[in-house]
Amino acid sequence: MKGKVKVFRFNPKADKEPYYLTYDFSFKKGMTVLDVLLQIYTEQDSSLGFKYSCRSGHCGLCGVKVNGKEALMCREAAMAEMTISPLDNILVVKDLIVDRDEYEKRLLKLRLFLERLDEPRKMPELIDMEALHKFKIASRCVECFCCLSICPVFSNNPHNFIGPAAFIQEARHLFDPRDVLNRKVIVSEQGLSLCKECGKCSSVCPQHVSPADIIKEMKKTLKVV
Repeated sequence: MKGKVKVFRFNPKADKEPYYLTYDFSFKKGMTVLDVLLQIYTEQDSSLGFKYSCRSGHCGLCGVKVNGKEALMCREAAMAEMTISPLDNILVVKDLIVDRDEYEKRLLKLRLFLERLDEPRKMPELIDMEALHKFKIASRCVECFCCLSICPVFSNNPHNFIGPAAFIQEARHLFDPRDVLNRKVIVSEQGLSLCKECGKCSSVCPQHVSPADIIKEMKKTLKVV
């Protein structure tokens, strides 16, 4: 069965404006969006830019928009007709590849390491499993940027609001019962209070982390309003 897909194309070094190219492909039931792009890349157009690694939804590199909705290419089922575009709110490096460098630089401000005053009294260290549950949920995040793409606060105020993905990384340490750092100043400086808790980030999270709920819990824990 023949399929048809429109793919966003843009090389900032060569193109004045973005455009879409339409490709025919051999559609088979069970294909993922990534399978389609790999087929196009191998058989038709090796200039097409996209990223992937693990092919199992854990590396976070293959986030795109499929028919207008954020998704991971390796997990999203392909359809006979599709439109694929890069995530919103993030600089396009080439075609479907978005810039991750600015995000990585901003993470340095979050002190994403375990802060503790004393060494464990004994090993293995006893951990409060109920307290650790929130940490485990936050740790599912693969930083695919789907939440950044759909977040209206990040879209309107990216310089003052670091975005859901980064706050989830901070939550891993905030909810780690071993961590003793007062992280209120850090999250306040990065705009935690600006979050409207609209829930859009949770609606597209492929790992079901529910960033909106975690951010709400962070506000409650740190008394950020």
